[in-house]
Amino acid sequence: MDKHEADTPIPESLSDTPEAECVRLLDGRRRWLKLGMWGALGAVGGGLGYFMAPPAVVPLYFNGYYAYAHESHPAIVHQLVAAANELVNKPYKRGGGHQFLWDNGFDCSGSVSHVLYRARLLDRPLNSTAFASYAKPGLGNYVTLFVNPGHHVFMQICGLRFDTSGSHAGEGPRWRLASRSYAGFYARHPEWL
Repeated sequence: MDKHEADTPIPESLSDTPEAECVRLLDGRRRWLKLGMWGALGAVGGGLGYFMAPPAVVPLYFNGYYAYAHESHPAIVHQLVAAANELVNKPYKRGGGHQFLWDNGFDCSGSVSHVLYRARLLDRPLNSTAFASYAKPGLGNYVTLFVNPGHHVFMQICGLRFDTSGSHAGEGPRWRLASRSYAGFYARHPEWL
């Protein structure tokens, strides 16, 4: 019997019961709490690491045509992906998506506007110039819009690019695996995303 077991007020006749084991475990926790400031510093240090390096975001599943959000993604990401999937393979149409929510073709800003509107992150269609002041500057954790004011806008959701510019002229909105140049683009993101 060590010193701590001797200090525990458990009668000899009850020492083998589950209740006695619970008391012994509680006594061990009390000793740990007596570490006081060291325990508190350890807890704060662990939490601080979370804010310095946020957890990695699970990428979207992509089958070459449609994208699918992971169950760990917030509901809003599922809504964004579903809205974008509805536009896949619509033709490119200059000005498309600006006058009508359901158009027969979409341009870059019309497709991004449609997706954000359907997820209630936008109340009206914007052009690429207006997207330059949309939401917050910088990269988002889940959603990032890349804006070249007056020229082009596209979005990335969990690392997968949704864009009208691709391998063929006249292609409409599609999910794209291939990378593209970010020269001249500014990153914007919806708050908390």
